[in-house]
Amino acid sequence: MLLWGDSLGFVRFLLINNHCISDSTAGVTQSLRTIMQWLHDAEHDCRVLTTARFESRVSFTIDEHLAQRGVDVKRAKNSVLRYAVHGVPVTLLLTRHNDESRPDRREARRYLRLFEELLDDFAPDQVIACNGHPMIFTALARARARGVTTAYAVRGFGYYDRRYFTDVDHMFTCSRFLTEVYRNKVGLQSTPIEPPIDWSTVIAPEESRAFVTFVHPAPHKGLFLFARLADMLGSRRPDIPILVVQSGHTGGSLNAIPGLDFSKYPHIMAAPAVPTPTDYFALTRLLLVPSIWEEPFGRVAAEAMINGIPPLVSDRGSLPDVLGGDFRAGGGGRVLPVPEWMTPDTTQLPTEQELEPWYEAVSELWDSSDLYASMAARARVIADERYSEVVSRRKHVDYFTSLKPGCSPLDTSGA
Repeated sequence: MLLWGDSLGFVRFLLINNHCISDSTAGVTQSLRTIMQWLHDAEHDCRVLTTARFESRVSFTIDEHLAQRGVDVKRAKNSVLRYAVHGVPVTLLLTRHNDESRPDRREARRYLRLFEELLDDFAPDQVIACNGHPMIFTALARARARGVTTAYAVRGFGYYDRRYFTDVDHMFTCSRFLTEVYRNKVGLQSTPIEPPIDWSTVIAPEESRAFVTFVHPAPHKGLFLFARLADMLGSRRPDIPILVVQSGHTGGSLNAIPGLDFSKYPHIMAAPAVPTPTDYFALTRLLLVPSIWEEPFGRVAAEAMINGIPPLVSDRGSLPDVLGGDFRAGGGGRVLPVPEWMTPDTTQLPTEQELEPWYEAVSELWDSSDLYASMAARARVIADERYSEVVSRRKHVDYFTSLKPGCSPLDTSGA
């Protein structure tokens, strides 16, 4: 892990990305937007260079998206729009299509010309980058050639080619788990910093919390594990209401599982996707996070703890660390086993015997007000210590203002 040095004082930061900086569908972009806002609030000079692409498919145009934020695309000159987000100046290239896998060399050249202009006119001390588009790596190479410090965000898997980091001084991840993945796979040294969480979109009222809630019923998020557990609770504990919060891509997935008929359980309800986590946390007493894949972070579990809602999470990926461990070992929720044979591609339901620990944990927390109150209080303490805005701001500002050029995250000791 890289050690943070002393603050370098006033710093000019330039964030480069291939997704619209106000894209609400991209967690990484939202996180970096908040970081730039915090650096700006700390009186550093910040700029953003981005495109009009969105991370996911969207049903609206960039014109409509920006109009909702008070920005008129008609102000653009030569396909370049300049405006500000939370006081941070943004240069946005109006790309023609949303599919970043379709190469467009003309647009890439235009993006890099804009980048060169910012290097000349803004003269950043540090370039912060994310996204694996080739033009991002080209920009990092040009920045480093000028002696600019380069920092690169990795929030997921797949960046296992060491050449990606040839022109990176510092790499940061969203969790200790992900940092260890890259250290073990390709010898990368990185700094784990939990991503910013906007508490205003998370904190919910408590008076209507009545459900065991499962969010985003997709296979890799534990759909088949949840389906078996919901069937067990439905038949044995009809007094426990269950809420399934769907995403735009998972509607009807629960009812499509062969061999299970949830229509016979009227206390199992489905809700459509909602604008902010507040909407479903206001209804949630217990949160289930039975992810089958290795979660790089596990934001929804941290958000539950912010609300004092005990999360019951799988033992995969970063989820145990997000809780600070199992409640019995001082953590803020329960860490429960997933059958080893289950993978994100598995469509087989686990047995009731395999899910008894999950069933017992839900029942025990539902029935014991003392245990629930104790776990909820512990969850809030850990959330305050690790995920509060005060703590997160300080971590991020201290980290980025301490970075220096001429470093490398590549461990060559074994080369």
